[in-house]
This record gives sequence, structure tokens and C-alpha cells, in this order.
Amino acid sequence: MTTLQINPTVAPQQHVPDVQNYNVSAQTLNGATKVTMNNHQLSDSDSELADRFEHEANQLNSQLTNQAIVGEDEKKVLFEDLYPSQKRQYLEEYWTPIITKLAKEHELACDSVAELEDSEMVFKAKAQARFVYDLKHPGIKLLHVSSDTHFNEMLKMGHLTIDGYKLVERRSLGGQTLVFGDKAVTTPTSSTLIYIPVEAGSLLDYAQSPEAKEHSQALYDADLQRLISKRKAIAVKLNNAKISAREQLAAIPTFEQIISDTVKRSAKKQ
Repeated sequence: MTTLQINPTVAPQQHVPDVQNYNVSAQTLNGATKVTMNNHQLSDSDSELADRFEHEANQLNSQLTNQAIVGEDEKKVLFEDLYPSQKRQYLEEYWTPIITKLAKEHELACDSVAELEDSEMVFKAKAQARFVYDLKHPGIKLLHVSSDTHFNEMLKMGHLTIDGYKLVERRSLGGQTLVFGDKAVTTPTSSTLIYIPVEAGSLLDYAQSPEAKEHSQALYDADLQRLISKRKAIAVKLNNAKISAREQLAAIPTFEQIISDTVKRSAKKQ
């Protein structure tokens, strides 16, 4: 392949080909290309995340060896043919938006974990109240009636009485549709009758029951673990991006190194 030298006085425009291989997107506006990283699907483990991002970094290193940069003269040159300062500029423009975005995401993820930990008591109180409202406690008994007429008939016949329990609430179901034969009948006054043991104070007392507390603890632990895992995954992505950027920049020789290598080669030929 024939390569062309870039005029060092002409600033090249950034061009990022094949961005889909690196989970990034590129948007060109007025000759400048902005590179941003897309969100990753979270893997099941940190090791899988690390392996994936290491693979992506290796892919980028490999492509940079043969990557084409487009200058104002619209002629392509290889990345390796750029001057060291141009290589550094290219890598800085490539990695800066990626690392900045990941750093912000990591900061937000840390804040989310801290906020949940600070509001643990409020979170659990709401979960326990919801546990009771959803009638999940095993001590609660339910009886469904299809209409006001149904309710009144059961009341007359004494079928609304449950030994050892008291009726504390009649909760509307917002209407149901029942099928009788081939006909559908709407029951707008359908409801659920809620019973609790006679010795229980009120339905809300179950919010402090062992079952409600166990339920709220399980929800809190699951939510906290989800946020911690998200924070850890973003930290892995950020760390891999930093490592890749440092390694690629470190691989670019300095001006002094180029001069020194040139002098050494010249000395060997004499």
C-alpha cells in the first residue's frame, strides 16, 4: 500500500472509521469529529466486563496501526506516518470525550448508592406499607363479592362472618366483567372484603410484622446490590479506558527519542 506524507503545517481533520467495533459513535460537524461511547450491556460478572473491554482496547490498538487520517488535501495517510504531536492530538481527541463521559457516569452511580443508603429507613417504611396495602401478609383473609346485590345477599345470609376474624375494609375492584354462558356482564360494584384476626389492632399494624420487615429488607438489599453492581461495572469501563489511553500515548515516541534513535542508526552505519 502506498502512503502519503502529511504537510506538518496542515492540521489534519479527525476521522474515526469503523466506530461500531468499539462501542462508540462519531458525529462530524464543521470538519470536527466528536466521539462518544455508547452504554454497554452489563455482564454477569466483573471478570467478563474486564475481558470484554480489554478485547475492545486491543481491537483499537490494532486498528490504529492501519488507521487512515484525512487531511485538508483529502489524501489518506497511515496513523503510524503521522508526527508524534499529531498522534497525541488524535488520541487525546479520541479518548477525552469517552473518559469524561465515563467519569460522569461513575460519579452519578456513586451518588445513587449513597442516596439509597442514606434513605434506607424511608425505603423500608414505604416497602412495608406497600406490603400491607397489597395484602401479602398471610394473616389477612379475603372474600370477593361481585356486586352490591351480592354483598347484601351474603350479609343477610350471614356469609360475611369468618370465625376469629373481623371485617376491616371493603375495597373496590373498579368493576369486573363476568361471563355467564355466552354473555359478558359488567359488575361495576365488585369489591374485595378484607379480614384480619380479631386480636389485631388494624390492617396497618402488619406493616411492623416480621413478614413485612423481611420483605422490605429483601427489596432494599436487591436494589442496593443492583446499584453497587452498576457502579462497579462503570468503574471497570472507566479504568480500562484510562489504561488504554495511557498505553497508547506512552507508545508514541518523544521528539528526543526520535532524534536519539536516528543518531544511533546513523552511528551504526558509519
